[in-house]
Amino acid sequence: MTATSTSGRAVIGTVSAQQALTFRRQRVRLIGVATLIMVTAMAGILGWSSHHTIVRVFDQAVQLQAAAGNPAPANPFLLKPSLSLLSNMVVYIPLIGALIALMVGHLAMAEDQTNGMGRLIFTRPIARTQYALGKILSAVRLLATALAGCWALSLVALLIVNRTLNGPDLARLTGFYALSWAYLVVFALIGMLTALLIRRRSLALLSAIAVWIVVTFVLPQFVSGLRPTQSLNPLSEPAGLSQGFFRITHLAQPISLVEGYKDAASSILRTTPATTAAETALSVLPTLIAAATLALLVLWRIQRHDYSRSASDE
Repeated sequence: MTATSTSGRAVIGTVSAQQALTFRRQRVRLIGVATLIMVTAMAGILGWSSHHTIVRVFDQAVQLQAAAGNPAPANPFLLKPSLSLLSNMVVYIPLIGALIALMVGHLAMAEDQTNGMGRLIFTRPIARTQYALGKILSAVRLLATALAGCWALSLVALLIVNRTLNGPDLARLTGFYALSWAYLVVFALIGMLTALLIRRRSLALLSAIAVWIVVTFVLPQFVSGLRPTQSLNPLSEPAGLSQGFFRITHLAQPISLVEGYKDAASSILRTTPATTAAETALSVLPTLIAAATLALLVLWRIQRHDYSRSASDE
């Protein structure tokens, strides 16, 4: 290992640590982690409530059938996927999680422009690529921390409701949150890129939110004929595929990140009909390609960004 590569890693680590400290001071980490954990808790409570209601109905049905001399009906929970408790998370991550990731990415890149720190940083011998990588590393670590908390809370909820959790289910739970992390990284990079492309800070954030709206609502409607409200339900069937227009636009479905995420997440959680590993991988691929492409765009754009002028905070 050369001294240059060691020095470069040290710079990236320093930038990442400094940005993590800034997140802590701005309460970004606290708010982001707390919000995602609250959302996970809500999904757990809704799942537990549904489970409790079905159990009561099942117990009453068993008693009525026994009184009538009939055999007891099948336990409905033997027919449900063991991870179905997390079905709501497939909706919450693209809606709430993606917005938090946008804010994290925006703040990571825009704050130094607004307060003029960018001009001071680059008076030192630091490469812009190292600076950008440090910012990206800090953002993805924050998102990983938040989703690690969600993973732990989901594990507790599943153990409370299902009483047990086997190895394959634990692996699928981990796979779901790994996929969710990759999806949120895409939006953190969108927040960074818009902050580098648009000097006025408020407009940059608004543009990032506009991208979120297009990805979450417009593209699914365009490629699948889903109404905006149907985009909130990962189990709803496309309503317009019988129309000629949507039969054509359906061919572009791979470009819809949120549809790919929902398909892959539902496949991992097994809340939809079983799919092959290859089909699940194809659903994950657009998210990975988008994350890699956006990271390259951030690295490219920061080389051309003018830090001699502070960004407007209006």
